[in-house]
Amino acid sequence: MVAATFPTDLEIARRASLKPIEDIANEMGLSSSLLEPYGETVMKVKLSSIEELDQAPPAKYVVVTAITPTPLGEGKTTTTVGLGQGFKHIGRRATVTIRQPSMGPTFGIKGGAAGGGYSQVVPMEVLNLHLTGDMHAVTAAHNLLAAILDNHLHQGNELGIEPHDITWRRVLDVNDRALRNIVIGLGARADGVPRQTGFDI
Repeated sequence: MVAATFPTDLEIARRASLKPIEDIANEMGLSSSLLEPYGETVMKVKLSSIEELDQAPPAKYVVVTAITPTPLGEGKTTTTVGLGQGFKHIGRRATVTIRQPSMGPTFGIKGGAAGGGYSQVVPMEVLNLHLTGDMHAVTAAHNLLAAILDNHLHQGNELGIEPHDITWRRVLDVNDRALRNIVIGLGARADGVPRQTGFDI
C-alpha cells in the first residue's frame, strides 16, 4: 500500500476556491465605499473607515508573536490563520490581520510568509511577492531621502555632516549580501562623495 502524498502549500493555495473579496468585507462589516480595489483578490481599507466605524462596538484581539523555538520562527502566520478559522468554526466573527512579508527572506532560506497547509493566506504568490505595492513605495521614499543626503554632501555639505557618522543606509527588499556593505561615489567628481554605506533589507 502506497501512502498518500500530502499536497504542498502552493498546491493547496492554487486549488483554493476564493470568495469574492467584497463578500468577505461585508462579513467584516465593511461597506464597498470603504474599499480600494487592487485587482480581483486584494483590497485596501480606506483610512476614512476609522471615522465611519468609530461607533462600532470594540473588538477583542489576540496577538500571535514569537511562538516557536525554531531559528526562523516558523508558525506565527499558520497559527494566526488557524485561530481565525477556529473562531469561524465555532460561530464567532473573526478577522485575521497580518503584515506584508518582506521579499528578502521569501527568496532566502526562510521562504514565504503566508502560513501553511490548510491555514494560509491565498493567493499566496500575491501576498509574498507584491500585494499592493506599498513596500516598493516605502523603499522608493526611503532611498529618495538617502539620495538627498548624498546630494547635500556633493553640493558642499553646508550643514557640516560627517560622512562617517551617517547611519541612514539605503534599502532593498531583496536578500542580496553583496550590497550589505558598499562604497558609493566612486568615479568622476560629478558622481558624488565617496563614502562607505550599504543596503538593509
